[in-house]
Amino acid sequence: MEYANARLECNAADERANVLASKVIGLEEKASEHLWLNLMVHQSHLIHSLSSLLLNKCS
Repeated sequence: MEYANARLECNAADERANVLASKVIGLEEKASEHLWLNLMVHQSHLIHSLSSLLLNKCS
């Protein structure tokens, strides 16, 4: 009987670990997307600034 209870507790702990791992993966993906978007925005600003500098220098 103790073995059966221990096995049930172990299975429940495994299930909780899987749920938590899934949530962590989801958060990592969301953070990665957010960082990528920020990188693209900053890259766009940098390109715009460099273009403006070059236009002013050539004028």
